[in-house]
Amino acid sequence: MSTTVNKSKVKESRIVFQLNIDKSEGIITSNGWEFPKQTKAIKGIQLSSDYPNKLYHRGSQRIEIGGDEIFPDQFQSSLLMSSLAVAPKERFFDLGEVAPNDLSVKIRYQDENHSQAVFNGGYKLIVTFLIDESV
Repeated sequence: MSTTVNKSKVKESRIVFQLNIDKSEGIITSNGWEFPKQTKAIKGIQLSSDYPNKLYHRGSQRIEIGGDEIFPDQFQSSLLMSSLAVAPKERFFDLGEVAPNDLSVKIRYQDENHSQAVFNGGYKLIVTFLIDESV
């Protein structure tokens, strides 16, 4: 009698998406974002920006993965950001192991006026996911 053991290999990867926030006090929705077909689980998320102060003070969002709401409307961006003083792997907000379902990612980002962060020309929302992929 022989036993077959399935030892599928998995590697940890980072997937980066970007939204240009070019409209003050408005809502911008991602379009056509998808994880790679080999994605097995989404383990973490991190938000960053070319102007972190604007993202910290002005931003909130709703995030869906595979059609499932992960963070509700008006979830503050500041709660998903990290300092450069934190080790790179520890900068991610831990999601456990979210199933990718249909591989889609949808973000509904809302920019709101804030006295400590003037809009002045816009900024970028950079969304980085930590995923497991089969190899």
